[in-house]
Amino acid sequence: MALNLDNKTLTQRLLTKEGQSLGVSARGSLSKSALKLAEFKKSIEEAMKYPDKETSTKVQKIGNDLIREIQLHDLEMKKMALGAEAAKAEMNYYETIGEETQTSITKVKGDIEKLKTKLEHEMKVRKNRLEYEALAKMASDRESSKITKRKLVKEREDITNIEEESRKIQKRLEVKGRQFHLLMQSLSDLKRGTDEDSLRESIVKSAENGDS
Repeated sequence: MALNLDNKTLTQRLLTKEGQSLGVSARGSLSKSALKLAEFKKSIEEAMKYPDKETSTKVQKIGNDLIREIQLHDLEMKKMALGAEAAKAEMNYYETIGEETQTSITKVKGDIEKLKTKLEHEMKVRKNRLEYEALAKMASDRESSKITKRKLVKEREDITNIEEESRKIQKRLEVKGRQFHLLMQSLSDLKRGTDEDSLRESIVKSAENGDS
């Protein structure tokens, strides 16, 4: 005889676990079903001794309770099976998550190593570039120093040449000055000689006129 379980009973069985009813056998548990079976057997024996409507009703009621307990026990077994499957699925899920996590960790470690290698390479390149720029600057400064020295030497040579040319010009001027002085002296002597000749001629003429 089938018996439908009320929602309250189903809810109670889904929300409680076997053996948690303060020391009393939980509904749907194997021990509860065994107690109901013993009670049903006892009621049948009593009904056989005292067959009447009251004992028949009692047997009917205990039989219904037994069927309900068996159904509840079956529900508990199914729930336990579902729980076991859910636990297994959850375990498989966490194992998969663990494997994926380990794979991700390995990948991240690999990425970190690659980034470290790349960073070390870039730092080395930067260091080499800075050293090259420093050497290039030193070379440029030295080249500028060489150019400056060459310019200084050239300017000194030009100054020396100018001074030498100035000395030559000064000597030429001194020579020209002496020559000019000699020329002026010669002209003065020539003029003085000419004046003396004129005076002499005048004296001679005067003397000749006196004799006449």
